[in-house]
Amino acid sequence: MAGGKTKLTQNTNLDDAKARFSKALNFALLHKFGRVPTANSLANQFNFRAVGITAVTRETARKWLCGLAIPEVAKLIVLVDWLGIDANEFMSKRIASVRTDADVVIDTISELLKHMDEKNRNVVLITAWALRETEGLKTHKLDLQTLRRALMFNLSNENHHLP
Repeated sequence: MAGGKTKLTQNTNLDDAKARFSKALNFALLHKFGRVPTANSLANQFNFRAVGITAVTRETARKWLCGLAIPEVAKLIVLVDWLGIDANEFMSKRIASVRTDADVVIDTISELLKHMDEKNRNVVLITAWALRETEGLKTHKLDLQTLRRALMFNLSNENHHLP
């Protein structure tokens, strides 16, 4: 009885790892290309980069994207190098989720806010909102440098208008 329970636990852990890998892969592809490519496109692009190892088929790429398979180590290394996937995101249960664009934006703004007085904090928050709302800036492009440039621009304009 114990052997059957162990096998079930191993299968559950493997299924969880496949799902976490799929989520990390889809997230990395979205950031790399702005969208998740088709399985055929993923297979072609992967094979172009995977010199010296067995090529993958469209069906294999589909299984990776859908969480039905995890690549073997050599292929995983290609994906990690190419897409910047953090293997800890899907190999460990301790990291529960992949960071989203919103998480990165919030962390960036939070880090900036730690070093500012209240007036400058308000300028940053208004600038971030204005960039997102009026310029249609995608959240993955809203980074620390963009916020700093906008903040400096707003502060220099504010100083020119002071009596």
